Amino acid sequence: MTTPTPYELRSAWRELSREGAAPGLRIGLLASYTADQLVPYLGVPLHRAGLPPLCHVGPFDQIVRQCLDEQGETARSRPDVLVVAPRFEELGPAGPQWTRDLLDVADAARSAVERWVGTLVFVLPALPDHQGLGVGDTGRTAGAAALATAARETARARLAGLPGILLADAEDAVREVGAAGAYHPAMFKLAKVPYTEELFARLGTRIARLLVGRFGAGVRAVVLDADSLADGPAAGLRDPLRALRGVGARVGLCATDAAVWPALAKSCPELVASVDAAVVARGPVADRLAAVAEALDVPARAVAVLTADPELLPPGAGVVLGEQPEAWTAELAAAGLFDRPAPLTLATAPAPPSVLPVESPASSVEPSAVSLDDFVASLDVVVDVRPAAGLLDTVAEVVTRAKDFTLGNDQDADAVAGYPGDLLAVSVRDRFGDYGISGAVGLRRDGGHCTVDLFSLSCPVLGRQVEDAVLREILRRADGADVVFRYRETEHNGAALTFLRALPENHPDGTGRAGRVHALTWADPLPAADQAPTGVRFGVVAIGQALPEPSAVADLAPSYTEDLDRIRGWGYRTFHRAPEGVGLTDLAVEAGRQALAEAGIGADEVDLVVLAIADLAEYLYWDPAASTQARLGAHGAEAVLVNQACGGGVAAFDLVAGKFAVHPAYRTALVIGANRVAEPYWNRMEINTSVYSDGAAAAVVRRDHGGCRWLATETITDGTYADFMRMDVGGAANPFRAGDPEQPHVANPQDRLDAFFQGDVRAMYRFVSMIRSRSREVVDLACARAGIARQDIRRVIHFNDNGRQLADLAKDLDIALDRTNVDTALEHGHIGCADQLVTLRRLLAAGELATGDVVALTSTSSGMHWICTLLQV
Repeated sequence: MTTPTPYELRSAWRELSREGAAPGLRIGLLASYTADQLVPYLGVPLHRAGLPPLCHVGPFDQIVRQCLDEQGETARSRPDVLVVAPRFEELGPAGPQWTRDLLDVADAARSAVERWVGTLVFVLPALPDHQGLGVGDTGRTAGAAALATAARETARARLAGLPGILLADAEDAVREVGAAGAYHPAMFKLAKVPYTEELFARLGTRIARLLVGRFGAGVRAVVLDADSLADGPAAGLRDPLRALRGVGARVGLCATDAAVWPALAKSCPELVASVDAAVVARGPVADRLAAVAEALDVPARAVAVLTADPELLPPGAGVVLGEQPEAWTAELAAAGLFDRPAPLTLATAPAPPSVLPVESPASSVEPSAVSLDDFVASLDVVVDVRPAAGLLDTVAEVVTRAKDFTLGNDQDADAVAGYPGDLLAVSVRDRFGDYGISGAVGLRRDGGHCTVDLFSLSCPVLGRQVEDAVLREILRRADGADVVFRYRETEHNGAALTFLRALPENHPDGTGRAGRVHALTWADPLPAADQAPTGVRFGVVAIGQALPEPSAVADLAPSYTEDLDRIRGWGYRTFHRAPEGVGLTDLAVEAGRQALAEAGIGADEVDLVVLAIADLAEYLYWDPAASTQARLGAHGAEAVLVNQACGGGVAAFDLVAGKFAVHPAYRTALVIGANRVAEPYWNRMEINTSVYSDGAAAAVVRRDHGGCRWLATETITDGTYADFMRMDVGGAANPFRAGDPEQPHVANPQDRLDAFFQGDVRAMYRFVSMIRSRSREVVDLACARAGIARQDIRRVIHFNDNGRQLADLAKDLDIALDRTNVDTALEHGHIGCADQLVTLRRLLAAGELATGDVVALTSTSSGMHWICTLLQV
């Protein structure tokens, strides 16, 4: 039998495409690589089987996103069949996570076809071509081959036998072609096409054979051409006949003269004895086959002819047997005559233990409820947008090669190099690897608008919300002006235009002050720019801090408490204790001076000083904020004291926003959070669930500054609990009196709970639950005011509570614990109103926050108050 060459199949597909037959199947193709080459080899055999396909190839390396996105282009194509073809090479470095990642792909694909009521063809990925130790990799249980095999078999166990799911195997196609002829490194580097045409041809044909069988268009009967086999070759049919009988195929004989029967009976007695029908007929081949098909009670299109006469059959109507009878069984297998659907199973069976990864077998077989947001969040995508100076060659290459996500304005390398505005390079990395420079943006100010006429992203980074991150950066740089995207529609840039056209006109940039967003062709008129300001705009310029030398909690805890197990359970390592003679305002002034110095701003430039404190200052009937202002030399500044307990440092940003709103001349403010524990009244390790520290932190904020920009502040106050933290002695109601037998102090938490709730355990439980729920609620309120979702928050910086409490907060906000301030909290202890600024300073200095990241500063404080301030880096 002669197998059509890839060239012949591609030529046949072009001819069939020109015929314009009504499609019998809508097929969606999703792969981690460019899969367009698969279409002809899938299309020709399906067309010849009476199932002409309409193929839609989705964007490459976006399998999970396309499967989960009901508004994505694959979902909109309404496929009857979804072909999903991942590769290990796009799943990141070899490791046990291959199993998890491949199952995520499988689960997303299965979920998609269940929603779309279709058929899934899941292509098990071939073993990776490159293995770390070469031939030595085979001897490693944690080698690439072993890990890939474990992942493949676990995925097979997950999907095999399920209704509506078919499995193909790219490894089978690689074996047919041979690894040396299967891969095309040059095309992969150029266009993400990993395979040769020969490999695509074998893989496409295999998938087509699965679908032909799935939709009842396969071979159900075989007709032997007795005339060409009677002279001797019939004896070679013994093994093929057994194999055909084994898969339930019916067998018929067709001859033009009954005289051939004796010769057949002599050379192959089994043949004559086991046929289901024998017909003698003359005339055209089609009529003869129709007569046998009728005798076999099968449709003529479900019959394949076996003949030794190459002149007898048109292409695709059967198999012309070769000259070597021992190869006939293999020839029939290659033609798909043994193809039958895999049997359905009532439940998924676990993979053999020998091929399961180290992770729990149970967790590897249970389907996971993966969502689009979960998937994107799991990628840990980092987008960096920076000026393109020094990167022009790379940026120009990205721009000229981009096709799917581009504004279509045909900027070549010279246009990129001479761009008359801000040219930005977009770098992307995720847990699968670093994609390097993957996009470019060009924007410029034009008559009060910010015009963007260059916005290109390469295909590998699409579907990871990179476009959303870049849009936020564009809006940030627009600084409140309207943003106008100018585009030309091309044959390929539908992805970019779909994204832009879906944007609301008043798109939030996370600052609460973004101008309108317009997607316009070059023929559309420019909209009129808004003249009115859209809100108060300010950001953090610099942060300073003043922290006394740290002390080990374990060393000093016995001098504060007898309950050392409780302290150890909190997890604090060190805390800060100011020496004798150092007061709260001393720490505040030191932190303020450092912040001003780092910002390069003189004290005489400060318009507003806000001092937030959680404990008593050095004196009563005395204004520590005014004293701090004077000692800093900020004599022209207004001074305001905030005494909202631990939340004062977070609430201070709202106060600054209000002052800036009603005092247009105010441009610079200094926000200081300071704490100095008054130890006679407040036991550092007994009063609450924290170890209390001394220290201060100060932030210089400036109107219209673009860094760490204030987005919103929200506060929830419930005065029902105002008495919970109070000290009953020392105020006007019960002043200190000489000769009091006991030193007054604030009671420990358990005693306060018992007294406040009068021993009602249920009320205590409701109180604790309410504290947690309102911590989440205030974050959601701030996000709503800023026009973002909670999922947009990169880091949450709470007050420096103990490790267990911060773990509860992370759970309540649906974030990982390492996205909170837990490390800083356990290193420094609770520094009152200074906690959030100390952590923010560390994150910025360490480069752990990228441009565009949203940070939530949160606190719970006595009163009770729940406060959240959102900043955007």
